Amino acid sequence: MGKNKKIMIGIVALLISIMACTGIFAYLSAQTGKINRFTFGENVIETDEHFPNPDPKPGGTVEKDVKVKNTGDVPCFVRTKILFSNDDAGSVSTLDINTADWEKNNTDGYYYYKHILPVNVSTSSLMKTVKIADDAHLDELEDFDIIVYSESVQSDGYTDAQYLEAFKGLTH
Repeated sequence: MGKNKKIMIGIVALLISIMACTGIFAYLSAQTGKINRFTFGENVIETDEHFPNPDPKPGGTVEKDVKVKNTGDVPCFVRTKILFSNDDAGSVSTLDINTADWEKNNTDGYYYYKHILPVNVSTSSLMKTVKIADDAHLDELEDFDIIVYSESVQSDGYTDAQYLEAFKGLTH
């Protein structure tokens, strides 16, 4: 084989190697990009209580109007739990619950608002009064609080009738 032929084969082999490396490099380094932007809604609620001058007496009624307002930027479902700081006071008190718009779940003790709550809208009243039993003793009514605790979840993907379903992933 002549010297020129060997050089020519070497050059061809070198060019093939360079082209192969360039092709592999191009294949491995090829990129395409796409930007996915997500915006998350802010789910915020405020409990609004009207509880003027409570003075519980046996046989009396105390005004306690409880509503929840959606102050976030997405519609949501709401649930509320009502607790007494004093079990004796709780045992002689009856809450006037709005059962048309709220449903108590006896499994977790929460009252669930039966409707999707739009942005900047308040629920109907959960309750308006607390009735004290006629036979309650004053020592049972001494220094107690009615604690109102509310939670919410975004309603996206659910219908009005699925308010219980929307909260299933939450644990407390």
